Amino acid sequence: MSQKEDVYFTESKSDEKEHSLTRKNAFRERLKKRIKDYVAESNNQTNTDQKLSNKFPDVSQRLRKGKLIKNAINQLDAAKELNHNYSELSEQKPSKASNLNSDYISPPTIAAPEKIHPFTTTLPLNGVPISHLTEWELYAGTTFGDDTNTSISAGGILKLDGKVIESLTKDNVYTVDQKGSYLQLQRIRETRQIAVTRNEPHTMLGMQMQMSFTASCLVGENIEGKKCSYTPGLITDRDSLDPDFFVPTRIVQTANMNEVVTPESLASMELPGFQTGASGQQVGLDLYFPNTGAFPGNSQGNQVFYERKEEIQNTQIGLYSQVRQVVKANQNRAVIGRTIRGFGLVTDSDNLLLNSAVQLGNLVLPDVKPRLEGSTGKVNTNINRNLFLAANTVRIPTSSYTFYHAGIGSAESLKPNIKRKSQIPRARFNSVWVGISPIVERRIEKINRYQPTGEQRIIADGGGEGGVDSNVDLLSVVSGENFSSNEIEDFYGQIYLTNFAQDVNLVTGNRFVEEIKYYPHISFTGNIMGSLDSLKYYTGIITGKTIKAYAGGDYTRNFGNLNISTGAVGYINPDRDYYSQVFGSISQRIGSSRKANLVLSSRFNYALDRENRIGKIESEAPASLVTVGARASLGNLSLGIVNYFDDILPNSVERTLRADLAINFSKYFRLSGYYAPVNKASSRSRYGATAKLRLGRKYNSPTMSVSWTNNYYDLGKDSQGIKLGFTDNIFQVLFRFGAPGNPFDKVDNKQILRRKRKNLIDRLLRRKYR
Repeated sequence: MSQKEDVYFTESKSDEKEHSLTRKNAFRERLKKRIKDYVAESNNQTNTDQKLSNKFPDVSQRLRKGKLIKNAINQLDAAKELNHNYSELSEQKPSKASNLNSDYISPPTIAAPEKIHPFTTTLPLNGVPISHLTEWELYAGTTFGDDTNTSISAGGILKLDGKVIESLTKDNVYTVDQKGSYLQLQRIRETRQIAVTRNEPHTMLGMQMQMSFTASCLVGENIEGKKCSYTPGLITDRDSLDPDFFVPTRIVQTANMNEVVTPESLASMELPGFQTGASGQQVGLDLYFPNTGAFPGNSQGNQVFYERKEEIQNTQIGLYSQVRQVVKANQNRAVIGRTIRGFGLVTDSDNLLLNSAVQLGNLVLPDVKPRLEGSTGKVNTNINRNLFLAANTVRIPTSSYTFYHAGIGSAESLKPNIKRKSQIPRARFNSVWVGISPIVERRIEKINRYQPTGEQRIIADGGGEGGVDSNVDLLSVVSGENFSSNEIEDFYGQIYLTNFAQDVNLVTGNRFVEEIKYYPHISFTGNIMGSLDSLKYYTGIITGKTIKAYAGGDYTRNFGNLNISTGAVGYINPDRDYYSQVFGSISQRIGSSRKANLVLSSRFNYALDRENRIGKIESEAPASLVTVGARASLGNLSLGIVNYFDDILPNSVERTLRADLAINFSKYFRLSGYYAPVNKASSRSRYGATAKLRLGRKYNSPTMSVSWTNNYYDLGKDSQGIKLGFTDNIFQVLFRFGAPGNPFDKVDNKQILRRKRKNLIDRLLRRKYR
């Protein structure tokens, strides 16, 4: 054996492992290079196909109140994903299944979630935006104040199941069928009470009288040697005291006149103190009257003061929803069909049976399945974004919950010859919505009661008991008959009297009560959405104690940096919440930079027939307004000011001048505040601030916000000229988070590709060196 061979066989095991690892790394690098070249070639082909699409900018759509879904509605990325998915389907070789079903090039197949762009699956569900990527969201919060009770709010949404199915027919119809079921829990307001009271210190007087009178029986059978009661048994039921004036409303009769008293009861009565009997027998009088009269002033003072208290009670609503959205595209156009079925339960609802009956319609109403004819050419996957915007911005009644929503829309797809936004075709979407909407029932109640501010204290008491040999002298008069201890043999009597006083406030005033009830509501609505304008139209009926019918519409137009909108709605049987109005707005943006610009704006709202009475009491409710405002943005700083005019339209809100400031200290922390130096309204918010912290940059990153508002309520003067003004500081804490981080952004396909490439390399290495 040569020296080399001797050296080789004497190498350590670690050297042998190092040599093997070197060979593996060399194979890994060759495999990486081959995959990298393949990916680069695929990307170059995709970039070539998207030259036309890259002319269109990103578009974002606000789908949730106060929340901007960043990067959610990107037409170009959505078209790219659709085109990629379609290419994969069209290049598939016909399988056995497709041979059996001659209608398909690619039969319906469940698509991987990362292949579908969320823009094409985003939709609002009971006020919450979701996409096929949404898994769950959770929120919790609390609100409290100086004169406002603490209310808790919590809720969220959970996806139970979901899938997206793709297919391609031989006549060139590409279909994306989205299905999902979701469970939602929300906290909604049930009642709101505002009490304004006058509190005058009083001293309330009361008394307790206890008496029994037993002696030898005079009438009845077998009465020899027995004793009877010469008073009926009467005892005040203390649970029946009126909660406002502490007057007993029930006195229980426990024994009859001339009822034979048992030896056990007689023995008990002769014990010290007042006794009514034993072994369940109760004879005599035990009468308790906590309020026999009152006079002004008490030991705590005599100063009159006023209070304002607000109390809010919430209830839960649980919702189970099934969502289905079908999108089809051919060579020239695309259609969309959307169906939402909801089943909801509002706890403590007076209309539980009625609302449950309306939900039964979900079982018989059909799914919307849009029809689209085939085409001779290949599918145009550059679907018009206005189709999705029209469906997502169609009018849905606010603060309402969906039991059934079915809509269908269509739009021509984008063509290569489109050069300007104005050339992008409009999309149309029409739907029917069935659900429940809130009806607020209001009333004003009188307040007149005593409120205890201290414990009862005895101011005088006395009494005694005894028989023939005592100085007790009793006279009982029942039904006109007199019974005297001097005339009846072997008597025994008890008599005790206690007088006491208690510090109270005489509380008088009014209580404003709002009760929120949910009633069935049906609405027909449509939307014509263009890239520069949109037209919405709607009509519907809200049931309740009084049926309300309405019809309306609004139009919005964009002229570059100038935006104009106007609209109107009319109601039959209007109230303070649903009333006829004409509205409009105009805004002009100066400067094209996002970080440095000035926006001038004005808007108006003319309330035509808002109800101004609560029951039989006239109560003004101004809702008309005309405003002029401006907002300047400079980097991370935003400053706004707006003025409300009160002398242009009738029944206008009072004159108000309000300024606000917002500062983004970073991508994660924002501080904002406002101040109203001029506000003539009787109930007004003078100033406030909000701090928002987000632990991440994504939509569902854990977010906490803390807000504070200072409210002032001017109720004029009382009959003695005392000014009635109240200040209430309201605090609110909210917390929200969910998964995935951003369900409205497309999945990072590069990251997925890297992960798949690594898994492939590891799998091949394991197979080669197994």
